[in-house]
Amino acid sequence: MADSDHGRARINRHVMEMYAWPLTVYFRGTRDRWLGEPEEIVQGFLADRLDRPAFFSDWQNSGLRLRRWLMNAFCFYLAEQKRKQRRDGQSESLPEDAATDDGDPHSEMDRAFIVSVVRQALRDTQRICSEKGLDDHMQIFVRRYYDGQPYQSIASDFGVAPPRAAVMARSAARNFKAALRDLLSCDGAASEEIDAEIESLLETASDE
Repeated sequence: MADSDHGRARINRHVMEMYAWPLTVYFRGTRDRWLGEPEEIVQGFLADRLDRPAFFSDWQNSGLRLRRWLMNAFCFYLAEQKRKQRRDGQSESLPEDAATDDGDPHSEMDRAFIVSVVRQALRDTQRICSEKGLDDHMQIFVRRYYDGQPYQSIASDFGVAPPRAAVMARSAARNFKAALRDLLSCDGAASEEIDAEIESLLETASDE
């Protein structure tokens, strides 16, 4: 039982780390943002749903990506909160922007999800590289792929030749891609769908 509780706590922590911010972005783009502070609403939702024993088994049976399952569950939660406020007499006077809906909250959540995934993949890659004694590889990877610096200048700072710096960056890049694939797998993408999932998310991120 203790192992089961520990495993569930780990899963819940992962969900909160990965999806709280995308859900907050989604909430800010909906017509229901008058309900309260975004962070408080999202935390209340996660505390309520993640405590339900069948929440994840129901998700697995749904065939949906986890972010879509959470978004659908979040919509139900918002409806519950509106009914609660009506019962409590707290929704007689709504702010003017309660009837507006700016942009596409679904796409905004996808964009936020991309950022959340990349951030977590970078943290995972940093941890993996550190455990393997490859901290320099990680630094070179970030400077090359994130900062866009040429290998010539990077190599001189690390006392290696440019071809060696490229090899080191590619080593960290492989760990990064593996971390990215693991995170998308946790979201519910099958192994043969992950490449298409990455392409789809990147297309969403590039839309104006």
